Amino acid sequence: MIGLIGKEIRMILRSLVFYVFILVACFFYFTEYAAEQTWSELRPPVMTEPQNMGSPEHPYYGWKQPGNTSELATQMRKEMGWDLDAGSTTKLRIGFPLESKLDKQEKAALTEAASKLDIILKASDKYTMEDVYKVSDGLNKQLGGSSMYKRGMDEFGFGIDNYEEAVKAQEQALVRYNEVVEAGELLPGAARYFCDYLALPAGIFPVFLSAFLLLRDRSSRMSELIYSRRVSSWTYVGSKFIALGIMLSLIYLVLAVAGGWQTVNALELKGQTPEAIFLFLGYTAWWLLPTVWASIAFGMFGSMLFRRGIVPIALQIVWWFISVLPLMGSYGLYKLIIRFNTPRDADLYKGWVDEIAINRSFYILLAVLLAAGTALLWERNRSQADSGRVRGNKTSARKAKTAAGDAS
Repeated sequence: MIGLIGKEIRMILRSLVFYVFILVACFFYFTEYAAEQTWSELRPPVMTEPQNMGSPEHPYYGWKQPGNTSELATQMRKEMGWDLDAGSTTKLRIGFPLESKLDKQEKAALTEAASKLDIILKASDKYTMEDVYKVSDGLNKQLGGSSMYKRGMDEFGFGIDNYEEAVKAQEQALVRYNEVVEAGELLPGAARYFCDYLALPAGIFPVFLSAFLLLRDRSSRMSELIYSRRVSSWTYVGSKFIALGIMLSLIYLVLAVAGGWQTVNALELKGQTPEAIFLFLGYTAWWLLPTVWASIAFGMFGSMLFRRGIVPIALQIVWWFISVLPLMGSYGLYKLIIRFNTPRDADLYKGWVDEIAINRSFYILLAVLLAAGTALLWERNRSQADSGRVRGNKTSARKAKTAAGDAS
């Protein structure tokens, strides 16, 4: 089997689509992750003189996230009031945010949650931000578990309308950044951010290679020769699956090494290159590679099931669109890729780590099962081809016998 894997790797290296995949992966890396915008998000906040970007009548000094219990409860309470007035709220439907009309029970749940926040606001110094989030957690559960009140779905930010608040917001941002650094969460956050962007090509482009991997032999009229040999279906299909998985995985692992090294250099973190590379490789192996291998297996399975490579490609595109949104917080088993579009929010990540682990484990298992299913389908096709040849041989023999009898 090792010999077959080596042969398949050489075939992949001669494929133009493989090099297109490399270019696409590198494009996402250099434009989405290894870019100045990313480094500015990972560097300490810059303390500058706040400027009024609005008008004297309506000053605007920027946008900030809630930094204490009162601010979070106030913004969340406003959101609940708007939903009650509108009679609807935003929910996620197959990954997309859509307005959903509130029924009687949901209105009652919103009203109850708003009342709880009113109590907190009357003595906000006695409560924590976690207490506020617990109110939204309970509400989200009553709304079906996929509302914008789920943690991470809405940050409940608000505009700053005076100079003093703008200065205070900058100071709070610097304090939060230092807390992230002291907690050792800067590099893990960068690794998650890297995986978020690189997951986009990983969730769609491998199928363009795998969907035609087994059909290639049929188009080159090699199927009959291969079917006639007693090569195991597991060996034949497995060698192609493993070879393509290895080659595509290597691309991401190389980019992970580059990402860890470049992140340390950009942030001027002396002596942390080995740690960064280890983290980037770990997150890549756990977050990205299950997506890559599952996409490969899906393309191979679909091509054998439908006898057309375009069908699994079309299905993969739909699957990809369903998985792209939201940018974080949704990790159901139908989500092919993991989205966590922020280098911060380690607490949110820790709250979702179990969901992510279940999702990734599922796709590892799915990749293996689809590969096994592909081998069974390939064996079925070979059995049908063998039966066809036997029938063809019998028919030819009968015709030859008839012709001989007529001649005599």
